[in-house]
Amino acid sequence: MVLVKDRKLSFGERCYVKSIVAGLLYTFSNLFKRKVTRCYPEQKLAPGPSFHGVPVLVMDANGHPKCVACGLCEYVCPARAIRIVATETERPIERTPKTFEINMLRCIECGYCEESCPEEAIVLSQQYELVASTRGEMRWDLNRLLTPEAALGPRLGYIRKTFHRFEADPRSEGTARAVPGKGGSGAGASGAKVASALERYRDGY
Repeated sequence: MVLVKDRKLSFGERCYVKSIVAGLLYTFSNLFKRKVTRCYPEQKLAPGPSFHGVPVLVMDANGHPKCVACGLCEYVCPARAIRIVATETERPIERTPKTFEINMLRCIECGYCEESCPEEAIVLSQQYELVASTRGEMRWDLNRLLTPEAALGPRLGYIRKTFHRFEADPRSEGTARAVPGKGGSGAGASGAKVASALERYRDGY
């Protein structure tokens, strides 16, 4: 058995005078200190290169998407926010997206699409404000996603230093080596192993 003895409150405690005075003193003591909060939306955030904004597609100097419609970003997206329909093209890349759609209501801006893309064709931008009056407006199509490569320079430079970027090694067929200065591990990756891992990933869904 636990005995609880009630403490008799004083007149000031019953009127909350002490608590009110303490709260006012704390408020006035911080009233004239330097502000540490941002007055949004009057004061906009200036994101750095590492900021995770909405994903966009990189547009080359000729106005075409760098995307080769390989489908890696669509497969790795945990939110199932990306939908790609591929088509053939006469350009050297041979394949290009006929339709490329990202549902921004489902996108969680995790960056998996950016990390998996072998062509640096999809990157996270510095845009973080999304406003729409209907759900359909949050489905961004190819024309809305395309962004000039020059506008994404800081982010592209950041991911080249952060992620593993590989290029073909002419001395060994089916392998890849890290690009110097782009943060690769240098260990190389077998093309057959990559294809096998992707196949296992697909079978998991």
